[in-house]
Amino acid sequence: MHYAGFLWQTNYLILRICIVPVVKLLMGYRTSVYGSLPDTRPLFLAPVHRTSVDIYAIADVTNEFVTYVSTDTYGHNRVANWAQKVLTKALGSVVWQESGLANGRARAVALTRDVDYRIDNGMIVGFFAQGEYQPDSVESIEPGLFGLLQRYSSRTALPLRFGNEVTVVPVGLSYDGRGKGLAQSRFADFLNKYIPLFPHWSVPARNTHVKVSFGAPRQFGGEDVGDFTARIMIEAARLSDIPYNVSAVPEADAKPSDSNAT
Repeated sequence: MHYAGFLWQTNYLILRICIVPVVKLLMGYRTSVYGSLPDTRPLFLAPVHRTSVDIYAIADVTNEFVTYVSTDTYGHNRVANWAQKVLTKALGSVVWQESGLANGRARAVALTRDVDYRIDNGMIVGFFAQGEYQPDSVESIEPGLFGLLQRYSSRTALPLRFGNEVTVVPVGLSYDGRGKGLAQSRFADFLNKYIPLFPHWSVPARNTHVKVSFGAPRQFGGEDVGDFTARIMIEAARLSDIPYNVSAVPEADAKPSDSNAT
């Protein structure tokens, strides 16, 4: 693997060994895992995006290096944005909207090249298809992220190390603070409100149990991106015990999602 890939994996190992235990200790949360990841590579993970702890919980229950697709807007102040961008890049994350690239096409090209590099090197790539925190339900999805898989699978004119199909795994994240479900930390809310430059993270209350559930893997082989994204996220919502409220629901998955709809 390229030197950068080795460095990313080293930094990710440090995250799992050093930072995750500290986060768990400070927040008093515990994790459990249901299901497992397939051995297939490359592999795409599609978790729901409920809190800032999502990536820590996934890192805690696996021994795998996961590189995420992130955005450099983050919704925070400039200082927090800069620090978070440095951290995510150090962990091999793909920064979706490079501020130094002037137009959307240039950013899209940079994004596809970065993701293609990770696919070609058999990495695990994580997509938060909701695009933002949605703590209690799945309210929107961004099929454009999975459109990168469509582009990759159409590269028939190029030699593909791993073939044209990519495996995608829906990931559920269930939060339960002492039987109360997902409750936000009052202390973090205080910091967000009164401390200048504090990033607007979504932090669960102390003593929260985080259950990470890996769903059945699906092969993406060039079908409709919107339908595929919806089916993956319907399953991720079901695994998380939260409703899927996106209006366009594929007919084949309408019945399973009814029990979660509000």
